[in-house]
Amino acid sequence: MTLPNLLTNKSAASLAHNIVCAEQVRRFESEAAMVVGCSLYQLMERAGEAAFDVLDSHWPNTKNILVIAGNGNNAGDGYVVASLALSKGAQVIVACEDPTRVLGGDAQRAQSEWLAAGGELVSFADMEFEGVDLVVDALLGTGVAGPVKESFQNIILAINDKNFPVLSLDLPSGMNADTGTPLPVCINADITITFVAIKAGLVTGKAKSLCGILKFNDLGIGPSFFELATLQGKTVNWNRLQPLTPRLPHANKGHFGKLLCIGGNVGMPGAIRLSAEAALRTGTGLVKVFCHESSAALVGATRPELMVTTSDLQEALDWCTSIIIGPGLGRDTWATKQFQAVIAHLEQQHKPLVIDADGLNLLALSDEYTKNVVRELPHCILTPHPGEACRLLNQSIKDVEADRYTSCQTLALSFKATSLLKGAGTVICTNSHKVDDRQLFWVCDGGNPGMATAGMGDLLTGIIGSLSAQGIPPQQATIYGVCAHAEAADKVAREYGERGMIASDLLPALRATINSL
Repeated sequence: MTLPNLLTNKSAASLAHNIVCAEQVRRFESEAAMVVGCSLYQLMERAGEAAFDVLDSHWPNTKNILVIAGNGNNAGDGYVVASLALSKGAQVIVACEDPTRVLGGDAQRAQSEWLAAGGELVSFADMEFEGVDLVVDALLGTGVAGPVKESFQNIILAINDKNFPVLSLDLPSGMNADTGTPLPVCINADITITFVAIKAGLVTGKAKSLCGILKFNDLGIGPSFFELATLQGKTVNWNRLQPLTPRLPHANKGHFGKLLCIGGNVGMPGAIRLSAEAALRTGTGLVKVFCHESSAALVGATRPELMVTTSDLQEALDWCTSIIIGPGLGRDTWATKQFQAVIAHLEQQHKPLVIDADGLNLLALSDEYTKNVVRELPHCILTPHPGEACRLLNQSIKDVEADRYTSCQTLALSFKATSLLKGAGTVICTNSHKVDDRQLFWVCDGGNPGMATAGMGDLLTGIIGSLSAQGIPPQQATIYGVCAHAEAADKVAREYGERGMIASDLLPALRATINSL
């Protein structure tokens, strides 16, 4: 099976999932608009109209609207929304930093048309929030890199404090468009409509909460824009992936891999059991668990399809075609012994390897010789959450989360492996997959907060390990594994809700998901 053609597909549907850095939009949107015969003011009008359509669709009965306008083109989009809402009979207030300030360029024209239509401006300092039903956030755009100035911070904090419904234009004001990090405060939007292309910061980490529902409109210039712009990556989910290869009628269990799952130290049988059962449900032909002798009975209980062993790890390593290590492994003498045995085996026989949980923690504590063995593996996948990533990178969790793309990329390059960084908007980066010498990312836009519970990462490890055992290359196994995991969780959430979801709930949905593509 070949790597899914996610990065070169130029269909309209595919372009809607392209990720770029904000600088690319600022650099090329005017040229792209020119290609299709659209002036920049017409582009601003299109943005305002698209935003008003979202407003009218989601809040059709809203009559008292507050538009918070900044001083740049983002404000111009806001003035267009204000004029449209006023023309539809809404009561609209536009608040800005200084009502006497004359804006520049197309934003000034949009402001003038708002005033000519009978609209008025009030200053932030004089703003009263009585009677406001909805806020349109047109304060700051993609150009902000450093800390937001105090007057803007104050209005952002005031809006967040009031808990009004908020529609943000292009991105929530105060957010770094490339990382999603607040600068240092950020509007908490209910819906964000972003224009021209998806900005990287909107789709991962805390930004997933700050953006609310993310809408996208290319303003009619998407194809021309992506003829000019440099792609940073793609958002992906299960339903947008290419179909899995059908199984041959004459296939037997040996065709679908022999996966060895190593973990399950004293008192921790559940993690490796979840990984192993997820691997079975994802389609591995044979799954064996190597665990501590005290965990063996619980690992094998009620799942006779799992083979369980507690001795002669070398025999199990010789048997398998692919390995996962880490779930429930621990960091004691027993765990270190198994970890070192795996490294010694792989130094002689390169096999696909997925490292998770305490396997990653032991890797972080390893000497350079051990790390170099891992770097030499052609099919290695690292699956950290931010806490594990910070130990591998020798950073704080805050640093890792401040730029999830750089963190994931650094892991991939440092260990010459495929790496993912778990969390809302899981980021996937490979050491080898580049286009035009650029390192590219995939970001999963599936999944839900119900997944924030014990064992979910162990399931993901088993899914990825299973796909790898079935002969799927590491980049593709990771992309498909992350997306299948998220889709299974979304199936459970749709049927039962997010609260109370546990990892094992995903197993039946996982089987249905794998067979649905």
